[in-house]
Amino acid sequence: MNSDLHIVPYDLPDAELMKPSAEAARVSVFVPERTMVVIGKGSDPALELRQENILADGVPVLRRGTGGCAVVLTPDMLAVSFAVQHSPQLKSSEYFRLFNAIIIRALEKHGVRGLEHAGTSDIALQGRKLAGTAIYRNRERVFYHAIINLASDAELMERYLKHPPRVPAYRAGRSHRDFVTSLSEAGFTVQLPRFGQDLKKQFRRESGFPLLQ
Repeated sequence: MNSDLHIVPYDLPDAELMKPSAEAARVSVFVPERTMVVIGKGSDPALELRQENILADGVPVLRRGTGGCAVVLTPDMLAVSFAVQHSPQLKSSEYFRLFNAIIIRALEKHGVRGLEHAGTSDIALQGRKLAGTAIYRNRERVFYHAIINLASDAELMERYLKHPPRVPAYRAGRSHRDFVTSLSEAGFTVQLPRFGQDLKKQFRRESGFPLLQ
């Protein structure tokens, strides 16, 4: 089955942030244009994907340069990415907490309540996963991205993704539909693109990195 699955390199708007730059810090905020599956740098499609459903629906599969397991992206999600040049670098766990906190504070300014850092790198809302995150790093830069679920139905995750081979303890064996939530499901909305501008301001205030873009 894997031989029938065409996997293409990650080329979404925030891919530019992984390239060398003279800027100390950059931010990308965008809504995916269509439904797609994105697998991690070390993901095994046979273990993580329901390939027959992906092929039947003609859904594209991209492989990103960051770690973590496979995710589904839809136009009802928001992708947030930060790239920083920082020396000496922090531990990855510290970057996850730092950048997750920036997103949480920005969402709270839009009235979202009940958010917390959960597991190794998730943002949870009332005990359920709202955003997954991943990091790529080298000696020059750290690249972080998060996928915030605005209103996407977890049934698509059930259709395209198997139960992940690695899960945080707080998942407690829950299926995608029982584990994942959205801002809409919890009764919250954010105004785009104003949220993107507020997020950049929050980044400047809290991260300690000058935002040059």
